[in-house]
Amino acid sequence: MSALVSLTRSRELKLLLVLAIICIGIALREPRFLGLQNLEQIALSGTLLCIVALGQALLIIGRQIDLSVGAIVAGSAFVATEWLSGNPDSPLVLVFLVGIGVGLLLGAGNALLVAGLRIPAIVATLGTLAIYRGGAIVYAGGRQISATILPPDYGAFAQKTIAGLSPLIWIAIGLTLLLGILARYTRTGRNIYAVGSNSEGAEFAGISVRWHSAYLFLLSGGLCGLTGVLWGARFGTIDAVIAPDLQLQTISAAVVGGVSIFGGSGSVYGAAIGAAIFVVLQNGVQLLGMDQFWLQAMIGAAILVTVILYSRITLRDGRTPRQKRGDAR
Repeated sequence: MSALVSLTRSRELKLLLVLAIICIGIALREPRFLGLQNLEQIALSGTLLCIVALGQALLIIGRQIDLSVGAIVAGSAFVATEWLSGNPDSPLVLVFLVGIGVGLLLGAGNALLVAGLRIPAIVATLGTLAIYRGGAIVYAGGRQISATILPPDYGAFAQKTIAGLSPLIWIAIGLTLLLGILARYTRTGRNIYAVGSNSEGAEFAGISVRWHSAYLFLLSGGLCGLTGVLWGARFGTIDAVIAPDLQLQTISAAVVGGVSIFGGSGSVYGAAIGAAIFVVLQNGVQLLGMDQFWLQAMIGAAILVTVILYSRITLRDGRTPRQKRGDAR
């Protein structure tokens, strides 16, 4: 019985109910929403956003943020697919290692600036956003990597089905479950929540805030590198300017999914559901012929409401015992 009560009170279940209501509302207005091909496109689009949002969510839980995720995805995708075009007979797993390696390298740059040089994350990653994106554009030199020069197995990877679902979807599901378990049941995961809740207290307890921040930026970079490779398999054509708004989309997915922008609260499961909500709303806006402004307005309003709620909770929980006794009288 207690488990059932806990389930009904869970934040993720409420988010799933919100997602179901949104889906029903769109389907009633536009029956094409429930078409198999449309649902498949939603799932594949949500997969790419979800994987990057997992890393962004953990960063925010640890009271950090990464504004360079879109640039890391673009750089990783271009380098990996260019390498594959020059080595078409290589095992497909190697292109994943190349993409993830590039993502880890760029994530290490963010880790060095934030954890090593103690530059605030929002400032450091705003700078690396411009550096990484500009570097990718210069490296690409206006070139595109198209599916015609890539081995057929690469594009076919996204078209395959395993138990009725694309491998991309299974990868996103597996990563969500894995990171959710690690965040909840490992010492490192619990330390990340402690750092996000109270970094000074975490340091006093012997938890290295700098090392845990570095881990998170490396993880985010690796996930972006993986997403870059999957992006190429999904869309076929890669250039240096893909994913221009990914940083805002992942932050939106995390915050709408219940991750506190103040750190120390939320889950990767919520971020994954938040990514699903985002892509469903995006698809609904397109099907209904609405202006994209409404999607931005809805996401912006959801973020503002969530931040206001969390700020009120934080103020309430931060009151002194004397204040609380005064309220009770």
